[in-house]
Amino acid sequence: MLIVSIVLLVIVSVLAAFSTRNAASTENISGNVRLTELATQAAELALRHCEDSVAEVIAVGAGAAASYDTTFTLANILPAGMEGAWQSAAQWDSATSPAYVVPLARVNQSDLTTTYKRPPECMVAPVPFVLPNGSISTTAAFIVTARGFGPEVSAADADRSRPVGTEIWLQSQIELQ
Repeated sequence: MLIVSIVLLVIVSVLAAFSTRNAASTENISGNVRLTELATQAAELALRHCEDSVAEVIAVGAGAAASYDTTFTLANILPAGMEGAWQSAAQWDSATSPAYVVPLARVNQSDLTTTYKRPPECMVAPVPFVLPNGSISTTAAFIVTARGFGPEVSAADADRSRPVGTEIWLQSQIELQ
């Protein structure tokens, strides 16, 4: 009888330990999914903001009235010869990075409990585009690359060192008429 009780006690102890470990693992997975989703939202916001900003500065440059509030300027579009800068992590993570930093107020809204420390960023590269008359335009098509960070990523330092934490990259191509 004593041996049976000891065996049952060992079995129950092993099951309890396994259940506790499983619960902790599930909690870690849920936390990681949450951070990934928040970083994805920040990257999506940066992508849409930069797309709208490019369309705005091109339209305003062509004489249209301003309709979108942005601090993005034509100077934020990568110059000729730097079109591939978005492909290099070293270009993103340096004190002289050409990345446009989206204003932190765009992601840190007053009604949200999660606040981001590092704002999302984007790079906009022109894509040479052949116009119907045969000339090449660099103001008609663009590749927009954005990266967003989770709320656990600390603010960028003066050297813009590589971030540590959740980071999501998104990219789109836009063509303006």
